[in-house]
Order: sequence, then C-alpha cells, then structure tokens
Amino acid sequence: MLALSTSSAARAQLALPGAVAPAEEGSVAVGVETQAKPAQKKRPRASSEGASGPAIAPKPPSEDSVAGKQLWLDGSRSLIELQRPAGELQVAKLTLSGDSITRSGESCRVDVAGTPLKLSPRENQGGLRRYQVDFPACPFTLEVLDGAVLVVNEGGACELKAADCRADPNGLWGVPGAELTDPKRAAEMLNQRARVEKTVRADFQALYDKNKTDKIVRKLLVREQAGFSSRREEICRSYAQESDFGYCALRVTEARALTLGTQLATGVKLPANLAADDQPAPRKPGRSKR
Repeated sequence: MLALSTSSAARAQLALPGAVAPAEEGSVAVGVETQAKPAQKKRPRASSEGASGPAIAPKPPSEDSVAGKQLWLDGSRSLIELQRPAGELQVAKLTLSGDSITRSGESCRVDVAGTPLKLSPRENQGGLRRYQVDFPACPFTLEVLDGAVLVVNEGGACELKAADCRADPNGLWGVPGAELTDPKRAAEMLNQRARVEKTVRADFQALYDKNKTDKIVRKLLVREQAGFSSRREEICRSYAQESDFGYCALRVTEARALTLGTQLATGVKLPANLAADDQPAPRKPGRSKR
C-alpha cells in the first residue's frame, strides 16, 4: 500500500514484492606505527616481509561498528539502520530521499516497508565485508567501514515508480552532519587522515615493488592508485561538513589502506577480463615469408 502526503516534499511508504525476507534474518583505523625500541620484536605489517615472516592482512571493520546505529547518506539525506538480533546483520530500517519523477523540482521521501531486509554476504577482494541488500526495487551492495557503510549501485539512481520517487543510494552513509561540530574533532580527523594517507602511499609502493616484474598487475595497480583521489572526491563532495571535518574522506581512505594491506598479504587478484585484454592479439593466418 502506498500513502503520499500533500506536503511539498512527498513522503511515501513503499511495500514491494520480494523486499521482505522474514525467514532468514539476517575499525579500520589504520594505526600509526610507532618506532619500536631496538630490543623489542616488531610485529610484521602488511606492507613488509622478512625474517619476521610473511605479511599479515589487516583486520576489516566489524559489523558491530555499524549495528544499532542510524547512518545517513552524505550525513543528511537517506537513512539506513542495521541490526544484528541473531548474529546476522540485517536492514532494520531504510528511508530513501530523492526527487519526484513526475513533478519537477519536488523532493520525495520513501520509507521502505517490509523490513527487516536480508543482507547476503558477497565476495570482496578488497578485504572489506560486503553485503547485497535484498531489495529488488533498488538493489545495492554495501561495504562495512568503521562506523559507516559505503553503498554501490551499479545502476545508479533507482526509480521507485510506485512512490513517484527517484533516489540514488550510492555514497557514504555515516554520522549525521549535526554531530560534526567540535573543532577538536575536526583537527583529530584531519591528522588521522594524513597518517592514513602516508600508509596508503607506503603500501602502494611496497605492492608495486613486489609486483614489478608483472606488467599486467603493475598496470592495474597504477590505474587504481591514480583514480583513487578522484573517486574519493566524487563520493565525498556532498557529505555534510566535509570541507571542515573530512569525515567521509577519512573513512574512504581507511578503506583504501585496508585494500592495499590485504593485497600485500594475499596477492593481487586480477579482474576476470583484464588478463585477456592485455594479451597480444592472435596472428592472422597467412603465408609465411621466406
């Protein structure tokens, strides 16, 4: 059943087939590596291998960092609430904000009915925990960061026609902008981000050196690193208070650091089509020259 209010910002409740799964309910803070005393044995980092043993993959953020919290897209718009009532993460509440499909210039808001929505684990070579949301009207995946989730929907914005609403779930869902007010916290975030970026640069260089004889892997690594800053800017440009706090940029950079650390420990897994694309084209049959 769909109910629309008469206010300028349309509000709807959307119950769609397949959106309910009642049967199955279902940090990466990259620390600063302090210099150890000569007599101490240093724990191996993901970016190095040596006498201490192979690199160790960093631990991904736990679902506990997001369970029971309300996370806001860009800190102010759409809302998702995740719960773990029986140990399995699920969507307890989902509200999508967007623009009216038929009424130009009007905003809309859809409260998704039929929650909880099931979350199905998906493979992720980047080291983060990834889930597919069981919501056929607007299918998307989310990756668990430290107290936030990064949502990806390959199809872009979703058209929820029953609610006359077009909403885009892509982006970082985290703390509301209203909580980003303390200047001291802003300074802490900016300093922490600087440290994480230093780790990203060091681990990228170590990963590049480790694969310097593999042209295909090298090419992939350079392309991903070169595109990281622009991708981060695209994700975070609309986050509330971002210019002062850099909250979104910090979380996305932490995710990048975890990906690089995981690749150092477990190896770089090429996309299925990349190796084939980089192979030389087969020779055309013809007469051989003498």
